[in-house]
Amino acid sequence: MDTITLGNFDGIHSGHLKVIEKATSFSGDTCLVCFEPVARQYFSDQLWSRRLTTAAERAGILRKLGMKKIMIIPFDRETIEKSPDEFLQELLEQERFSRIVVGYDFHFGRNRSGTVEYMCQWCTSREIDTIIVPPLECEGEPIKSERIRRLLENGELRNAEKLLGRHYSITGVVQRGKGLGRKIGFPTLNVRVPGCKLLPRSGSYAGYVEPGEGEKPVPAAVFVPGSVTGPVEAHLLDHRGSDIYGSIVRVSFRKRLRSTASSKSTEELKKLIAGDVEDVRQYALKDERMEDMKR
Repeated sequence: MDTITLGNFDGIHSGHLKVIEKATSFSGDTCLVCFEPVARQYFSDQLWSRRLTTAAERAGILRKLGMKKIMIIPFDRETIEKSPDEFLQELLEQERFSRIVVGYDFHFGRNRSGTVEYMCQWCTSREIDTIIVPPLECEGEPIKSERIRRLLENGELRNAEKLLGRHYSITGVVQRGKGLGRKIGFPTLNVRVPGCKLLPRSGSYAGYVEPGEGEKPVPAAVFVPGSVTGPVEAHLLDHRGSDIYGSIVRVSFRKRLRSTASSKSTEELKKLIAGDVEDVRQYALKDERMEDMKR
């Protein structure tokens, strides 16, 4: 293996992309090494639900980026107890790399004692090139996963998108609900997402649902509940969606419309949702016109 790059890569945000682009800029093969679960998830309790990308989502994004080889290191007690030297030596024995690319703040080994300075010294003594990628900043601050998490939790969708470099999305299984939306004229898909996945702030959003691999995204009014366990509900515009129960769909969030309605009568709720649907329709029309202008 010529080049490897290491990191948690949760979110694969613009800062991560800078590291990946640097690693793949050299000739030869490149391997991306990441951990599962991500470090913050391991050191938090089992109810931690703030991952920007699940393991499957992260792998899918990396494949779309053209990353052909991905190595997953189990982030467990054995891994965290290794000294920096042990960690690097075992990695070298597995991949025999001649170059390593990491972000400026990468830490590894027991008690995070392995620093990029240590890595440089270790690699230099073995004639391995070390490339340390400096931080990518936005509005004077480094782009980091935790910063994006806070923005999403505060409902600042547009600002989160700037740092991610793409629209935020969730992936989950469509399950049958209680049919309450259908009773008031707005049937929804109930999308169950993994418990570790971060949901944006509760409320109503304009978004898109991808019903299947390669299918055209369908505009949808998306409702995020106050509970972190979901489900996320999506009312698809001009699409029944009754034939996709049990399938995996991707829901992308495009615009926050309003906060969650509480203590509303059925008629008031119907009016609110009808307003959401119209907002989504107008957003989709504007989005379509912008896409046409790009062509």
